[in-house]
Amino acid sequence: MPQNPMTSELEAALHGLDYPAPRAKLLTVAHLNGASRDVIHRIETLPETADFLNEEELHRVLGVTVHGEQPHGWE
Repeated sequence: MPQNPMTSELEAALHGLDYPAPRAKLLTVAHLNGASRDVIHRIETLPETADFLNEEELHRVLGVTVHGEQPHGWE
């Protein structure tokens, strides 16, 4: 089954993300990765308080899988 183009764009835009990842961090990473306006808009539709502790939470909300790093000390 082919992937939704928005899903591919979101995954590319969020490449290099580390967790925990509040909405502001998603937007920063997306801008740094040259995300399209559509991708930025999709992230902006999330509540300002959205905060993703891991890739499973991000996948549940946005439907994308972004393997990230968890800084030491967050265990």
